[in-house]
Amino acid sequence: MSKKLIVIIAIVLVLVVVAGAGWTYHEQPRFCADMCHIMGPYLESWNGSDYGAAAHAAEGVDCLGCHVPTIQEQVNELVVYVKGDYTIPLEELEVSDEFCYDCHLLDEHENKEQVVQRTEELERNPHDSHLIGEMACRTCHKMHKPSEDQCAVCHDDVATGAGWTTEVTRTAEIQVWDPAMDCTACKSMVAYVDSLEDANLMGNAHAEEGLVCLDCHEQEATKQVHEAAVPGRVKARKVNNEFCFDCHLDNQHTSYEEVIERTKDYTVDEEQVNPHAPHEGLEAVAELQCSDCHQMHEESPLINYCYSCHHLGALASCSTCHE
Repeated sequence: MSKKLIVIIAIVLVLVVVAGAGWTYHEQPRFCADMCHIMGPYLESWNGSDYGAAAHAAEGVDCLGCHVPTIQEQVNELVVYVKGDYTIPLEELEVSDEFCYDCHLLDEHENKEQVVQRTEELERNPHDSHLIGEMACRTCHKMHKPSEDQCAVCHDDVATGAGWTTEVTRTAEIQVWDPAMDCTACKSMVAYVDSLEDANLMGNAHAEEGLVCLDCHEQEATKQVHEAAVPGRVKARKVNNEFCFDCHLDNQHTSYEEVIERTKDYTVDEEQVNPHAPHEGLEAVAELQCSDCHQMHEESPLINYCYSCHHLGALASCSTCHE
């Protein structure tokens, strides 16, 4: 039997069922699952689950309360099913916020402003986002699978309990970065901001001199980083020596040669060692960047960087121990 004939027979059967039994059976949630086995999990989530579908079922909202296809649309769906021209999971129904508000009038969900007010007592109001643009209700609130805590992309969990996940499948579009934004709004940046108050770190030394984040992280570069940002991952900033020299003029750090001169009398364990001066067999030292030894937001290796080659804590020449 050809696939085309199967489709025709299936459509005729549906029309016979609908015409013979009226709309009573058609309007029951089990109708779709009876006709298409792939609808079974969706019916189960409506019958009883931690998902939004079950919450709607408890309020007497059935499938057709949200899914209101025409006869032609249902026939088209049946054709797709018979042909096997579909993917699992099925594509989510996309509805506007107004579609949701039409039913949620009694819950004072007539518009976004009312939703924001309903959750304003929370420590962090998930509906009054400071970084995310206009997000549709369906971005976070799912029906037949766990709802997604989009806030958790940057913050600690906001939505907790059954029926929610922090493993989001779609990250909301972040607006263009604004320098007025608080960096700590993103949980991955908290440690960097805190480091500016740690007296053991160089970030604090810069902060004590009155420098702020945008003095080292230029606004245009920061904007570009945010446009291509990957949630949860912060890539270390790489700067060249000239970048540092531009600020350290008062310290006579206008060139690498000046830095070498400034540390010519440096001693370690009563031995005179200039950590900035290249030495025989390792001329590449002159190509090192300030940031290799001097870190801002974590402990700086400083002279310990030398110990990556001068092991055992000996800064003498290699020939002292090795032939």
